[in-house]
Amino acid sequence: IREQIRLELLKWKRRRDSKKGFRKILSKILRLIKLCLWFIFGTARALAYQSYLQLTTRVNPFDAVKFDAETKGLAASGRSLSWCDAAPLDEAKTICKVLSKAKGSTITINDLFVSCITAAVTRQLVEHEEFMAPVGAHKTKCVGKHMNVVVPVHMRGGVVLPGESVGNNIGAFVCRCPAEMKHDAKGGSCSVERLEKVHESLLYMKKSPAPIVSHALAKFCSNFLPSCVTKSIFESANANASVVITNTRGRESKIHINGMPVESVAGFIPLPPGVPVGVVVQSYAGSMSLSLTAERYAIPDPDKFLQWVVEEYQALRHAAANLQ
Repeated sequence: IREQIRLELLKWKRRRDSKKGFRKILSKILRLIKLCLWFIFGTARALAYQSYLQLTTRVNPFDAVKFDAETKGLAASGRSLSWCDAAPLDEAKTICKVLSKAKGSTITINDLFVSCITAAVTRQLVEHEEFMAPVGAHKTKCVGKHMNVVVPVHMRGGVVLPGESVGNNIGAFVCRCPAEMKHDAKGGSCSVERLEKVHESLLYMKKSPAPIVSHALAKFCSNFLPSCVTKSIFESANANASVVITNTRGRESKIHINGMPVESVAGFIPLPPGVPVGVVVQSYAGSMSLSLTAERYAIPDPDKFLQWVVEEYQALRHAAANLQ
């Protein structure tokens, strides 16, 4: 009897293990199907959105500025550079947490600073309008209701394994962010409203496989197409974006070189073809910093531009303090 019971228990255990194995296999197959569907439909949606941005943004807002500078004989070449510390990292995280709770969303530090930078780009374009048409401000229209923004994405989330080179594992996506808003012309504040719209736009693209597709296409073009053709494709793919913004996470504590602490770090982004402004948002040793690379005709005063970014950040900080 004991032997029969043992055999029955052994059979039951085998059947249970067999069912578990079948469930695991089925679960893996379903995950694979889900991933394939996400990639196929997500790629189609991302390409459709990219085409929409290209068709609805026929010119770059800074093209009129460049033409005006060339017409007046001003310096239309060269680069503007600047960098500054923007805010403590913990403070920026607190602002995101407070505004996320108030708006029922998940606002990130990337959303926060993309919003601040687009506000500064808008102010720069408005200043160009006033410079080009001093008699009737806004007669020469550069800034519209929206602007396109290029956001690079590291394919491994910025993680580089030991013994591995950084490589060119960078994808990107283009998203549409608000430019001049209805309160801007009246001198009112619309910082939180702008941040909400930026968050929605970035979230829409983050959920798509656009960075993966762009990385694959860029690799193919670089390896198999002539450089002139590749440059033209890249410029078209940027959809006349006004600015490229990248967010880099640095070390939480200071590093040392020959026993000397490195107090701050500033990284500068190479401007993609056709994009006149590039900003790096970087964290290092508990501090957020900004680095600007731009065409001189687009940003004639880089220090003022970064000051505008910081002012927009302070407006959001004030809004979060009021909510608390």
